[in-house]
Amino acid sequence: MINDTDILAYASGSSSNDDLNGSNENGISPDGTVFEEYDIDFPLDVITGDMDDAFGIITTGFEPLEVTESGSKIAGYITTDHRSQVRLGTYVIVPYEDEHLFARIWKLQYQQQFEVDDATEIHSRRMLRSNTTAELDYKYLAYLDPICILYDQEPGNADSLMRRMADRIPRPNTPILPVTEKLKIQTGLNIPREGIFLGHLSVGGELVHTHASPPTVPYYLRNDYSMGDPLIFRHMLVCGSTGTGKTFLTKNILRQFMSDDNRYQVRDNGDGVKKNKMPCLVIMDPQDEYSQILEDNPDLGPSDEHNMNSECVRFGGVPSTKTFVAKVDGHTYNGRSRAQQVEFTIPFEMVRNNSWLIAAAGLTELQGIALELLLEDYFRRPGTHTYNGFIEHIDDAGVRGTYVDSGKVHESSYDGIVRKVKNQAFRRVFDQPATPITEMLADIFRSGQVCVFPTEYISNSRIRDLITLTLMTIVVDNKLSTSGAALVKETPIILVLDEAHRYLAKGSGEHSKRIISKFADAARQGRKEGLGLFLITQDPQDIDETVFKQVNSRIILNLSNDAAISAMKVKKEYEKRIPYLKKGQMIIQSPDNSDVVEITGLSKCVVKHI
Repeated sequence: MINDTDILAYASGSSSNDDLNGSNENGISPDGTVFEEYDIDFPLDVITGDMDDAFGIITTGFEPLEVTESGSKIAGYITTDHRSQVRLGTYVIVPYEDEHLFARIWKLQYQQQFEVDDATEIHSRRMLRSNTTAELDYKYLAYLDPICILYDQEPGNADSLMRRMADRIPRPNTPILPVTEKLKIQTGLNIPREGIFLGHLSVGGELVHTHASPPTVPYYLRNDYSMGDPLIFRHMLVCGSTGTGKTFLTKNILRQFMSDDNRYQVRDNGDGVKKNKMPCLVIMDPQDEYSQILEDNPDLGPSDEHNMNSECVRFGGVPSTKTFVAKVDGHTYNGRSRAQQVEFTIPFEMVRNNSWLIAAAGLTELQGIALELLLEDYFRRPGTHTYNGFIEHIDDAGVRGTYVDSGKVHESSYDGIVRKVKNQAFRRVFDQPATPITEMLADIFRSGQVCVFPTEYISNSRIRDLITLTLMTIVVDNKLSTSGAALVKETPIILVLDEAHRYLAKGSGEHSKRIISKFADAARQGRKEGLGLFLITQDPQDIDETVFKQVNSRIILNLSNDAAISAMKVKKEYEKRIPYLKKGQMIIQSPDNSDVVEITGLSKCVVKHI
């Protein structure tokens, strides 16, 4: 009787002269039949890697092997020695004569090797007492999802490795090999070989290793003009539940933009010539954490720095970091920032063209229209325009009578506006004893500078929102308007908005709709104006679709909310992974940069993080 040991010995070439087919060492069977020696059609040296490392072989032993325009059926038998190494999502290559199929494993399956019914009471009791099941009793099958074909455009030139759609079918019995060359993985997944570092390629939380040094595969975001504008100007979104490491990750990413050699093209409005300038980071910081970009991380050791340098990861504090603090009556900033602090105030004059800055929640559409009229008439008056002056103006009985008696504004609408606009929170923030922010544009929008605007020290949420909306408005208005400040238009700006869902939520009123409309325009025109939006949120489903659909690169950390997961609209196989992502793991969806992949971020922050 032939047993499994004999079969394995024969397959490995260690069987005796009288092997399983009964033939002798000359290939002649007892009955005189001559067996031809099997010889593959292509040389072994086209197969990259040691055959001992092969996971298994392509097989047709149980169903057809096929590739069609609408899909494929490619399965492989995984040998017992390698079954523990194979996971869903594992990347593999299958060699042709001069090309390679690059694929990922999307399905794993056990099939019975022998005809037996193991779904019986007797069998289950026997196995519970003594499980004698052996791996050889079952076929372990891996189904491959072809990603592309890898080929050398110029044979012999490693830099000429290219990819095309999977248009060939692998031969039966061809080995399935692990991918051990970094270049093949980057090309197969269409990952740029340089750019803004985001993390390392991983599968199921395990880093993908190669034979390179370092062995990890870095994931970069395209940051040059070789295929259009850098992707930051097509906008980015980082989303994840509380405690998943959004701030840690965001600091690591933002630091990469502030390298001394990172330049973006902007138009000089004077002569129309494009100039290359470092970006200015403008960060809305609700938790008082981003000013630490100024400081080095003392936990980084020489080995960390060596690994980062080898993969062009920027680390260390950015000296040109400033903290801009809004002067608010009754509130003092005593935060953790060690950067230079500059106070500013919001002048009521800004409301002239931005009525929503004082349009408190709950204004009806009619009240919003009436408020526009009241503000327009007030700003026509000569002299200085302040918040207190506006309140005195609309509190005047004669002014009220002018609008109500003439029918311009209904009396209930007028009184409702006065109640909502006459707010102590506004009195504390407008026209405080500090430099108006409209006079500080040259101090804020400097090439190569990190500008942090903390709001955590302010207890009133309405004031926090007012400050954030003011800064958003200054950036967008100056970037998009033909009459905007030249120094803003001529500086590449990355606007970082934490808790983005608070300000870009689906518009339910006139106030919200105006803000959404403004930022939808900014998202659409940011590419040509040198404005990149970097949004951070735990509720991506609440961001208005007109803005959300303009975001090209989405970084998805752990999300447990079904609505949030569904809003990301990733492939099903990745969608199911999202609730199980551990801290530092993420799914990257950036169609203009690479295929959808899983990556793991750095275990240490490149700047100080507490």
